Amino acid sequence: MADFWVSRTGRWRIRLREESQGETHERLFRVLRDEIEDGRLPPGAIVPPTVRVAEELRIDAAEVGKAFQKLLQEGLLQQRENGRICVSDASGNATVGDQTQVLFENNLIQAARYATQMGMSTIDATGVFKARMAETKGLREAQNSEDSDENGSGG
Repeated sequence: MADFWVSRTGRWRIRLREESQGETHERLFRVLRDEIEDGRLPPGAIVPPTVRVAEELRIDAAEVGKAFQKLLQEGLLQQRENGRICVSDASGNATVGDQTQVLFENNLIQAARYATQMGMSTIDATGVFKARMAETKGLREAQNSEDSDENGSGG
């Protein structure tokens, strides 16, 4: 399965502004720790590279590196063999985060391509994306229902 990135840096930026105590890397550490502990960053979710996070949050890359290092030391993040950093999973079987990101990223890419081809605005593209996600969710629920019926566990 391909790797997909966490797409939540906008929320991180907002939370960084709300966090007023401590240096930038300490504030970012707390924001990411909270996201991990609350489950908003699921096990297996791949964290964007330091430079990308720094650019999107408009902070120094060294500050991001310090925050990531502390999260690695505390076991909340782990570095994969390919060098990518992801949210740790105690079971070593982190697939839920990757599957969620696959669904999100595939639908976002499809919506963006369609919007570009149609000359749509970003607002229209967002609407296409939301509709595509709703359609996909409906298809998945129908498939799960069929699977349950076939296994004799459906209603």
